[in-house]
Amino acid sequence: MSILFEPGNIGKLILRNRFIKSSTAESMAGDDGEVTLAMLYFYEAIARGGTGCIFLGHAYVHPSGKAHPRMTGLHKDSLLPGLRSLTETIHRHGGAVFAQLNHGGSRVEAGYQEPVGPSAVVHPVTALKARELSSGEIGEIIEAFGQAARRAKEAGFDGVLIHGAHGYLVNLFISPFTNRRTDEWGGNSSRRFRFLQEVYRAIREAVGDTYPVAIKLGLKDDVEEGLSLEEGVEVACRLAKLGIDAIEVSGGLPTKTAGASRSNIRSRDREAYFLPYAQALRPKVGPLPLSLVGGLRSPDLMEEIIGQGWVDFVSLARPFICEPDLVTRIRSGRREPLSCLRCDRCRTGFAREGLRCRREEPPSGGS
Repeated sequence: MSILFEPGNIGKLILRNRFIKSSTAESMAGDDGEVTLAMLYFYEAIARGGTGCIFLGHAYVHPSGKAHPRMTGLHKDSLLPGLRSLTETIHRHGGAVFAQLNHGGSRVEAGYQEPVGPSAVVHPVTALKARELSSGEIGEIIEAFGQAARRAKEAGFDGVLIHGAHGYLVNLFISPFTNRRTDEWGGNSSRRFRFLQEVYRAIREAVGDTYPVAIKLGLKDDVEEGLSLEEGVEVACRLAKLGIDAIEVSGGLPTKTAGASRSNIRSRDREAYFLPYAQALRPKVGPLPLSLVGGLRSPDLMEEIIGQGWVDFVSLARPFICEPDLVTRIRSGRREPLSCLRCDRCRTGFAREGLRCRREEPPSGGS
């Protein structure tokens, strides 16, 4: 049997295979972040297709952290019934599901949400200048992460995933490019890590010692004067000492040009663009479960990366939008590369219209 279909562990949770549906903002929630039928259908198709675990699209933990319309919410108890229906739907098909906890920071839709961050710095993607958060606001957001984790556990999620990548609030605190504070929340690597440390502790206090808590971690920023790979690995090692159960290896503070360079993956040599980050991290964290996200398309390459011990799981996002039953297809012996080429058209207008594969649709404005 291929190693891709062997069970794997995150903490005490056993996953049926090594495939993870990585988080992508699905933009299908209701106005207040509630689960909709569209979300149920979207995730049921992926769970039915055989993936081991689904990392839900990012959910805002506090009203100030809602990055865009139709973002899923975990900010209040009244959302629990809908979230339970979602976890029950996924479990019915044998899959596990984690809630991804996030605060948008200054990576928010212009005119929709006030951009905030550790310092008054312009975000390299949104071009929005953040309002610097006060110490009181920071404490409130940390508490909100803990309460959101409690709700996730009560709703039947198998674990939670902290969003610590891609230029959202946790990433903004870690990065020296966006965190220029000189108080207890910034100034050196230890103090820049403090926000994430306190978020983790608040979550752990809310869910207990045995509940799986993982993180999507940006190990290196794309911007100059941002987080280096060396410091990103140091952050991961600190999390390992705290007791994190798994790390999904990803990129940090992005730029628009870096995103474009990772699109249109049509050959194996352009796949797995974050693999060097995992290769730098693995010797430092030993057997801690790692998952690799970023441009994976060839089943043979996925098998090779896991077989060589660099990671334990492979995380795929856009491919599941294009091909929700890809795990079943690969298991059947059809091992051609995945259909998704990362054209990124699935994200065109997704914040208003919801996430779907648009590869076969005419370009916007075309006939």
